[in-house]
Amino acid sequence: MPSPVGHALGALAVGWMVAGPAPRGARLAQGLWIGALGVAADLDLLIGRHSMETHSVGAAVIAGAIAAACRLPLASTRTRTFLTATLAWLTHPLLDALGADTSVPLGVMLFWPVSTDHVLIARVFDGISRQWWREDFVRHNLLAALREVMRIGPFTLVAWIVARRAARSRSARE
Repeated sequence: MPSPVGHALGALAVGWMVAGPAPRGARLAQGLWIGALGVAADLDLLIGRHSMETHSVGAAVIAGAIAAACRLPLASTRTRTFLTATLAWLTHPLLDALGADTSVPLGVMLFWPVSTDHVLIARVFDGISRQWWREDFVRHNLLAALREVMRIGPFTLVAWIVARRAARSRSARE
């Protein structure tokens, strides 16, 4: 399963494409919120339910509804904020479903609340080790995160460029 770096990059790649251009002073806040939404599903580690309900379409929709209700600084309208937050959150379980999983049950509860089955699609990303006592712990995790940056980073860069160009063209029209 990807690292927080990979999850944040995935959320930014999708979030920036959906959110649309943010005003100059709001770009940093927008990026931080989108990145945080991409990582937030792993807060379930704190309660011992990793890869369960928070790693699902249902949780993504709930997160989107909360973001829209709270008017998070993601997009210009509530609808776009809902879509941005929902899709940014959804990148997390999708990336996890494409990762190496070593903990039972394998995969994520992607289709909760409709189904509690766990889904594991393919092994595109290396698993992040939580075995801090192993000799290769740091090396393994750094290499895994670097591979994520190499695989997801180009998509994030394209999304950032598109969002910047959209912001510039919007500024020129105003």
